[in-house]
Amino acid sequence: MSVFTNAKMIGLDWGTTSFRAFLIDQDGHVLDQKTNENGILAVPNNDFEGVLISAIKVWLDQHPALPIVASGMITSRNGWLETPYLSLPANINDFANALTPLTLSNDIVIHFITGASYENENGVPDIMRGEETQIIGEVEASDNEIFLLPGTHSKWAITQDEKIIGFTSFMTGEVYAVLKEHTILGALMKECSSLNDDAFLKGVLMQQKQDISILHQIFTARTLALFDKLENEDIADYLSGLLISEEIKSALNQYDANKETIIKIIGRGDLAARYARALDAFGLNHKIINDEVTAMGHYKIAKKAGLLK
Repeated sequence: MSVFTNAKMIGLDWGTTSFRAFLIDQDGHVLDQKTNENGILAVPNNDFEGVLISAIKVWLDQHPALPIVASGMITSRNGWLETPYLSLPANINDFANALTPLTLSNDIVIHFITGASYENENGVPDIMRGEETQIIGEVEASDNEIFLLPGTHSKWAITQDEKIIGFTSFMTGEVYAVLKEHTILGALMKECSSLNDDAFLKGVLMQQKQDISILHQIFTARTLALFDKLENEDIADYLSGLLISEEIKSALNQYDANKETIIKIIGRGDLAARYARALDAFGLNHKIINDEVTAMGHYKIAKKAGLLK
């Protein structure tokens, strides 16, 4: 007898460096979860089907006919099956209608949720894969909402009446990693196991309150340490504060956020907490969305597409 008798579907959040599978009930809540490090770049011999079946075999043994939907970089050029980007604005109906099915060797069908693209007022395109599903999972019927999705390439998105209108990507996480690992700043840094809130906030406020290029401000991470105004173990958090503050300033120039706006942060762990701390310094309201939002997005799109019985 199945221990998950009310399971209705399986959702996959398959990114570049990680794989997460959700067993989802009739209300969109997670019953069980499987996680591993087999992101799309770590799949042996591109055996995506083998990795998938191995990860969720125990669920399939109990529920062989459950519908499966997948989101994330799995639909990119380096993934399992490349799907075209869906142009914004778009809502849940558009994403449900754009599902791409693939039948596996054991007759199991997986439906891929495509990513989204947006062209700004200067005609420059932007892209996301996976974040659209998270936003769909949380978006509400209101005039407009602002979403912040921290990560290697952070996204700020705006919705209106449950439709994703547009978004902007910021390479904040990747720039931080490059500066830390491949510049002279990294040579000065000492590892610290926990966030130094004072150093992080110092970086946030330094960039928030001064109209100075971030290219100069980054260099202050070195000079402050050389003149004993910043401890070596605090450089990383100070640098993180500078970069996140620059991202927030730029986003606020594009999106109309005031003290009544609640910025919804979709993220996990320390990174979401850092962004929340920085938004506090800017005097902005925010809410961190729990980890089930991706599964809820899978559920809502699958239900709209008529995949659930």
